[in-house]
Amino acid sequence: MSPFHSRRTLCRALLICPLAMGLWQGSQGLWIHAKAWLAQILLERAWSRTLAGEERPQPWPWADTWPVGRLLMPAHAVDLIVLAEASGRTLAFGPGHVSSTASPGAPGTMLLTGHRDTHFRFLQEVTVGERLEVVGRDGRRDYYRVTDRR
Repeated sequence: MSPFHSRRTLCRALLICPLAMGLWQGSQGLWIHAKAWLAQILLERAWSRTLAGEERPQPWPWADTWPVGRLLMPAHAVDLIVLAEASGRTLAFGPGHVSSTASPGAPGTMLLTGHRDTHFRFLQEVTVGERLEVVGRDGRRDYYRVTDRR
C-alpha cells in the first residue's frame, strides 16, 4: 500500500466519521420531536376515554400516568392535558397534578406543576385579568381569572 493511498483512506475516514456522527445526532433530535408529537395524539385519545368514564386510561401500555384534566387558555392558544402525578417522567409530556391537592374540577385548592420553559412557557405572557379554564374528568369546566403576576 502506497503512502498516498493510506493518506487518502485516512482523509476519507476523517470526513465520514463527523458526517456519520452528525447524521446520528440529527436523527436523535428528530426522534425526540416525533415521540413528543405521537405522545400528544395518544394523550388526546386517553383524555377522550377519560371523559367517557374510563377510570385510569393509560396513553400507552407502559405509561405510569393518565389524564386527570385539561388546562385551556384560548388567549394564548394553550390546550394542555393535565396528567396524574407530578413526577419528572410525567412532566416530560405535560403538566402534572399534585395528588395531595383537589382534583381538577373538584372543590378545594388544586396544584398543577409544569416546566416553565416548555408547557408553562405561556405564563410569561399572561396578564392580570385573563381567563384560565380547567376541565375535570367529568367534563365540568371551571373558570379562573389571573389576579397576580408574582
